Amino acid sequence: MTRARHALAAYLAITLVATWPLAGGLARDVAWDLGDSILNMWILAWDAEQIRGVLVGEWGRTWNFFDANIFYPAPLTLAYSEHLLPQALQILPVLLVSDNPILAYNLLFLSTFVLSGLGMYLLVRELTGQPAAGLVAGLVFAFAPYRLAQASHVQVLSAQWMPFAFYGFVRYFRSADLSALAGAAGALALQGLSSGYYLLYFTPFAAAFVLWEIAQRRLWRQWSVWLATAGAAAVVAAVTLPFLLPYAALRAEGFGVRSLTETSRFSADVYSYLTAFPEQRIWGSLLQVMPKPEGELFPGLVPIILATIGIVAGVVGSRIPDPGFRTPDPGPGRVGPRWLTWLLAAGTAGHLAAAALALLLRRVNLDMGLFVLRMSNIDRLLVRAAVTFGLLLLVSPTARRRVAAFMRDRGFFVVGLLTAAWLSLGPVPQSLGRPLEVTAPYRLLFDHLPGFDGLRVPARMAMVVVFMLSVVAGHGAAILARARAGRRALVVLGAIFLLEATHVPFIVNGMTPVREYNTPEARLHPPDRAPAVYHAMARQPAGGVVVELPLGQPDFDLRAMYYSTVHRRPMLNGYSGFVPPHYGRLTAALSQIPRHPDVSVQALGASGATHVILHEGAYRGNEGADTAAVLRQAGAVEIFRDGADVLYRLETGDRR
Repeated sequence: MTRARHALAAYLAITLVATWPLAGGLARDVAWDLGDSILNMWILAWDAEQIRGVLVGEWGRTWNFFDANIFYPAPLTLAYSEHLLPQALQILPVLLVSDNPILAYNLLFLSTFVLSGLGMYLLVRELTGQPAAGLVAGLVFAFAPYRLAQASHVQVLSAQWMPFAFYGFVRYFRSADLSALAGAAGALALQGLSSGYYLLYFTPFAAAFVLWEIAQRRLWRQWSVWLATAGAAAVVAAVTLPFLLPYAALRAEGFGVRSLTETSRFSADVYSYLTAFPEQRIWGSLLQVMPKPEGELFPGLVPIILATIGIVAGVVGSRIPDPGFRTPDPGPGRVGPRWLTWLLAAGTAGHLAAAALALLLRRVNLDMGLFVLRMSNIDRLLVRAAVTFGLLLLVSPTARRRVAAFMRDRGFFVVGLLTAAWLSLGPVPQSLGRPLEVTAPYRLLFDHLPGFDGLRVPARMAMVVVFMLSVVAGHGAAILARARAGRRALVVLGAIFLLEATHVPFIVNGMTPVREYNTPEARLHPPDRAPAVYHAMARQPAGGVVVELPLGQPDFDLRAMYYSTVHRRPMLNGYSGFVPPHYGRLTAALSQIPRHPDVSVQALGASGATHVILHEGAYRGNEGADTAAVLRQAGAVEIFRDGADVLYRLETGDRR
């Protein structure tokens, strides 16, 4: 445990440096940008307030947990996005003591890097017996370039429970320690509850790993193993299911289904894995092969080098022995002539190479003189590779022995890496934006498994790719760590990786200009220093419903949501992964109020709002003052003003 503490300290120090200057403004600056970061901050604050209420005996908050205060009067609005309950529990003490969502969010943000590194360190150290390899693998996972690209999505960053789950499973199968299995189940439940994407994307890989271990260790007939793992699975399901019910209720009402077109747009392209995030210092301007939404997935050169070493070493027979497993002797079997063995090996490699070329080029035409060889159907090439590979195993005991050793040692993670990358291509795999002739397993999931048609971004399967790649890279690092020169090389490679994967100085309070309105301040304030108009709203009688103007523009709606943590009133504004049907009509009615005052006043009267917070300074020209004039003419009473921020009471509000 001493080495684990040292690793934890190292990851913490590297995180603070890699995200500097965030550590210098933990209580006031927001990591990365003021977009989805604010949404997640509001979710965490909402969760924490509900948990606090339950802790003091307000049991009704348990049943109304998902009835968040946005998009009034729509129900279950928390389920329009991730609920982030595990993250809220993690930062609950900080929020209770400080009442500062910014501080709590930033600490959570930093913890995703530190815990991801620690979990991968423990897993790879357990698999290889090499602490140095674990340390490097932890770096690869904790600071993967994909995390930089997803810096505003804390739910995507919250992948730290993946290695902890696998670490628990590995320890259980090596020692039959039920506490390790319980830890794995707990980590798996936390991972699924931390992100709906990982619930559907990662959980099947965890289940496959359990079956893999049972098969490899020949435990099929040990009922104690089946009972223990089935019990763990039942616990995970029991913990997870209640939090799926609100999403199922929304789905029954027509919410939560993505179109095939939208899902394909946010899928990875083959060349996404050769496209870097623009903010990466080394590769950002060099590798811009196929930029697309959520499609900058280049993992870095160092992980590729280490993973290649790990794969090649496994193929040639250099592997880490597992004390709990003995590779079975494949026996002499059927032995073919040497020339046949080499022919089959060459056929397998050739078909795999052809499939790779077809992935990259879509169509390959080779002029052979007497004929032209055309290759475009990747499925056929892969089937032929599988057939020749099967024949190779049939005729070569040496091949069977090496394959068995490779699959036992790191094979699951290599297969998992390739499978996850394939799935990340989504329902219509593409190369440079053009469809490929290859089976789309994600399409089968999209069409037939509930939940997959509600996920917009198949490219987020890339985090599972990063997880698998980190383990394989750890095996490569373990090979280098056996020699002194190799350990020195690991230090250099680790430093290079941090240079290619991080962005220092780290972006805080990032914003882009707002069209049609004056861009708001690139700053949030803790609740105790929030603009005075929100404290004035907090002093109003209970039961009020707020609408903030402008309404419908994400930058202003997000700020309205964040500052609702001051007054905690229901509000018409909102921003999330989905919106209720009425919100588009309301936005249209309350935009450019001076141009259609009768429509706007009628919409306000029917909305249920009792108070309006008007930000006159958000509008350009005289529109803010003209909007205020319309409100006063409609009978709104100004009850507080702080510069350009005005609080009105609506006498005609429907006080439901």
